[in-house]
Amino acid sequence: MLHRFLLGLSSVCLVAGLFNPLLPSLGDYLLTEKQVQTYFSTGPKNLALGSCNSVPFASAQAGFAAAVGLPPTTTWRDANTLTNATITTIDQGIDQLAAVCGARQQFVQTLGQTYDTCVDRFYLISLGNTDWWNVMQYTHLMKHLELICSTGFDVYQNNIDCIRKGETTDGNQYRACFYKFNATVNANPNNFCGATESFIGCIKDFFTTECNAYVGWMQCELERVGFAYDCYGLAC
Repeated sequence: MLHRFLLGLSSVCLVAGLFNPLLPSLGDYLLTEKQVQTYFSTGPKNLALGSCNSVPFASAQAGFAAAVGLPPTTTWRDANTLTNATITTIDQGIDQLAAVCGARQQFVQTLGQTYDTCVDRFYLISLGNTDWWNVMQYTHLMKHLELICSTGFDVYQNNIDCIRKGETTDGNQYRACFYKFNATVNANPNNFCGATESFIGCIKDFFTTECNAYVGWMQCELERVGFAYDCYGLAC
């Protein structure tokens, strides 16, 4: 379930063993860096929510990095490394999932009311020395953890065997949703949100059939939260 980016390609292929189903990130959707900037740089700018103090942000990030086995010097600019380490930790089982969620909770508590601003993509891109690909990787990771560590936790915990079967044994059917999404976006870039709506529906239908309606909702919602700021009206 490890995920690796294949950068600089106009088209990307999913390869068995490289796909990350638990915490899908932008590389898994087969989007290029140019597409990421096109589709995710025009949404609402939320900087008015407040300011982000760099000192507690650095402290919060260092704590989260350490919790997933990385040097505390690992920052949000290392989004790919953070995502892979988080996946590797969660893959060890429910106890480690709980540990990651505990670290994520500490991250939020450290930032307090500034959390939303500190993980806002427009704020992060304004800091420089990064690109949209990295920023969206980081913000999607945080959005996915928000769901997995809250309303999605019990669903995941109670259905882990079925979810893993859907991701592995029957993984080709699951991945087909991602292939179709990419093909639809490339065929009609102006209908990105329409392609997204179809995509999350595909995920929901697959896991509802594979497991049950609760898992179908959770997996759909996991995808929806990553696109919600850019595509209004998405629902699971």
